Amino acid sequence: MNITVGMYAHHQGAGHLQRCRAIAEHLSAQVTILSSLPDADIGLPLDTAPEIENYAEFTADNTLHWVPLHVDGLRQRMALIAQWIQINKPDVFFVDVSVEVAQFVRLMGVPVITIAMPGERTDTPHQTMYAQATALIAACPSDAPVPAHLQGFADKLYAVGGISRFEAQESLTSESPYTEQPKKMQAVVLQGRGGTAWTQDYWDAVALACPSWNFTVLGGNNRVENPMPYLTHADVVISASGQNSVADIALAGTSAIFIPQERAFGEQRATARVLEYLGLATVVWDLPQENTWAGILEQACKKPAQWNRWQVVGAAQRAARIIEEKAGKTW
Repeated sequence: MNITVGMYAHHQGAGHLQRCRAIAEHLSAQVTILSSLPDADIGLPLDTAPEIENYAEFTADNTLHWVPLHVDGLRQRMALIAQWIQINKPDVFFVDVSVEVAQFVRLMGVPVITIAMPGERTDTPHQTMYAQATALIAACPSDAPVPAHLQGFADKLYAVGGISRFEAQESLTSESPYTEQPKKMQAVVLQGRGGTAWTQDYWDAVALACPSWNFTVLGGNNRVENPMPYLTHADVVISASGQNSVADIALAGTSAIFIPQERAFGEQRATARVLEYLGLATVVWDLPQENTWAGILEQACKKPAQWNRWQVVGAAQRAARIIEEKAGKTW
């Protein structure tokens, strides 16, 4: 059957768009991704205005998250989404992730599937979005505890496993990128695009305190397009607990240390709690003193990697099947 699928990817960090692309690869459908990120199929203007310092009534009395008054970019992005829907008449629309876009698309009479993000999301906007959605896809393993704010939607919640854009790539079997200091243990510090309080000076100090380790920092000025060769050949990966980073590390199968970063609704701390609950990695809740890292690294190396429990293999395909199934049921 011919299916048309729209996708919306949030512009904070790169993870939302990467996840959409990973799922789209498995869809037997015409797929269009809309986002304010530059690599989207249809670019949307930002819903902010540099000249505005204090946005008026941006939550609409706490019924939404971000709908500031009199912002041209917000009007334009919604108009472009509406125009695309009117012309293409999608069978289903996948939202990763925005309360406003999900509700707007549903108001246009299109079934919505949205990502069920981790964190404390008992607020009215999230709960309304979940209630209106046709299905909720959680990028976590099926044996992870269902958080309280999602338990009322268990009949349409699908935990597909962690979704990594690198699952189908041959880079998992590539040669080691480490050419210097072969006698040292290799630690990779993985920094995503979503922002971090970590600094290069801090990791330089950690390296001095851990002379038997070589530290490779990926991200910021040292960003690489494909981190998988570094992850698969490392002895330990140190990372924030963003969903895409966790999925990539799980795919690599490497021992890991996670330091959750401050994010809206506590989403990284929630993911870290699941990792700790399942015993899959070492979790450090606050950035440690530099001279304590030797012991932390030693502890992480002793923890057996059981990353198959994060269910990355086939996760994007499972998400795609759910989208296709729900699209077919709306005919």
